[in-house]
Amino acid sequence: MPEQGTHHFILTVQKPLPGGAGYAVADWSGWITPDQTWTRNDVFLWLKAEQARRKPELADGCVLFFVLERNQL
Repeated sequence: MPEQGTHHFILTVQKPLPGGAGYAVADWSGWITPDQTWTRNDVFLWLKAEQARRKPELADGCVLFFVLERNQL
């Protein structure tokens, strides 16, 4: 099994489509090992920026769901 980060996240974003043709909704999940000085908000802002970098069409979308938890059982 590949090495995973210390935390697991899920981020769901929604953004209106051009011309009022509905909405684009996207989930992103994965793991991250944040810098020890980061806060939960720092991780959230980094994830939003990273998602916008990877999917520019979702930049400035409305966050419907966000969770960040320790990646352990």
